Amino acid sequence: MANPDLSIITLTYNSEGTVKALLDSIKKSPDKLNKEVIVIDNHSQDDSVIVAKNHPLKPKIIQMPINAGFSKAVNRGIESATGKYIFLLNPDTKIMGNCLALLYSYAQNHPHLGALAPRLFFPDGKPQASVFHLPNIVNALRQYFLNIPNSFTKYLPENKTQPVDVAVMAALFIPRSVLSQVGNLDERFFMYYEDIEFCRRLKKANLPVIYLPAAKVMHLHGASGKFKSHLDSPLLASARTYHGVTYSNILNLVLFLGQKWQKLLKKIR
Repeated sequence: MANPDLSIITLTYNSEGTVKALLDSIKKSPDKLNKEVIVIDNHSQDDSVIVAKNHPLKPKIIQMPINAGFSKAVNRGIESATGKYIFLLNPDTKIMGNCLALLYSYAQNHPHLGALAPRLFFPDGKPQASVFHLPNIVNALRQYFLNIPNSFTKYLPENKTQPVDVAVMAALFIPRSVLSQVGNLDERFFMYYEDIEFCRRLKKANLPVIYLPAAKVMHLHGASGKFKSHLDSPLLASARTYHGVTYSNILNLVLFLGQKWQKLLKKIR
């Protein structure tokens, strides 16, 4: 039997309330692709595995013995996948319309590709911010001192196909050949920054990340956490892994001073 066109991988962790809707949306997708669906469960304490096992799609289930973190668990799924393309999807997403066919067709017609990012939507139909510029000191200065918007924070791109620096991994479509070239996710990251680090590797390899808004995915939560700033967020430990301690500390200082500067400007105005 030929290998599937597409391997769809989702990582569950106490996701019994959302994973069925994702699997339903894959089953209803109007594409004609040969697909395999892989559910990696990160040691859930609810019925995530039972819900997935009972679904008509009969996905392949991989149960982690512990909560191994995002990167390590997703890599287990990638290692077991056999498709020409890999589509990473959060368990709180749903495929919309002909998303899969559009992603597959674009990838087939653009062989020099790093990854494809569909346009994400909230359940109310509003589009989500889902891309970044690489988070570095220059971009922090541009955002907070030069008032160039979207330089450091997550933003919503224009509704047109375009290259971006970083796309979130809530929904990311990757050719298997790319993973063979640049490697899988970096397992130093338990959670957060794995998407930024992976996209940085793609950039170094001159493999573009393309935002394809014609392909649409509904994303229930739309944010990894509720935090007011980089300094208050759970991203801090992962940022130190990504940047190194010294660079991360300097970046945090720039962000702290920049946010203070922005508050001062508001008072002056």
